Amino acid sequence: MTRGLQAAAAGMRVQQHRQDVYANNLANAGTAGYRRSDLSVAQGGFAGELAAVGPRPHSTAIDVTPGPVHETGNPYDLALAGPGLFTLQTDRGLRYTRDGRFHVDANGRLLSLSGHQVMGREGPIVLPGPELLATEQGQLFSESQFVDYLFIAEFDPADGLRREQDGLLTAELGPRMAEEPRVLQGCVEEANVSVVREMTHMMSGFRAFEASAATLRYTDETLGKLIDSIAS
Repeated sequence: MTRGLQAAAAGMRVQQHRQDVYANNLANAGTAGYRRSDLSVAQGGFAGELAAVGPRPHSTAIDVTPGPVHETGNPYDLALAGPGLFTLQTDRGLRYTRDGRFHVDANGRLLSLSGHQVMGREGPIVLPGPELLATEQGQLFSESQFVDYLFIAEFDPADGLRREQDGLLTAELGPRMAEEPRVLQGCVEEANVSVVREMTHMMSGFRAFEASAATLRYTDETLGKLIDSIAS
């Protein structure tokens, strides 16, 4: 019967984790380039020397499905149609994003909103002037000069893509270069978050949490009655 308590408690823990994930998705529904997360669940496992009972949170996966794109008319705004991620140079190494709201500093460096340098295939991108022209293939031109190709990174699901605190993405394995990227200039990609879908997931998770909680209460009451009957 204690295994029933463990299983019910495990179900409640999973739903709590899921609620946190979906709530974070909703909080970022208006964040440009945000990729929603989802929680994968494993069955059983081990806790110390005892076999764990019931489901357990396994890992949080990044959903790389493209989001809707809208025009801004700003030549420094870039969006990706289809798979791929912009590559940024940070003090922690290379990081990745779908947020293509860039700008140029006084030294001609192409930067993200957070001030990280945008990477090309040959290194950090530096423009010879304020003009920027981007082709769909990711070629960058400025002042009638070819500058570089954008480094558009792609990852496989097994590469361990994960989110860091500042919203940038990293991976356990290095990226491969996208073979046929499609870059849209003067556009920004929105989050790939459907508010209706996330709310539906949260409501479903809340009902599952309540069901596990009811099972926990029933099992606990039954166990208490059994103990009382033995004691008497």
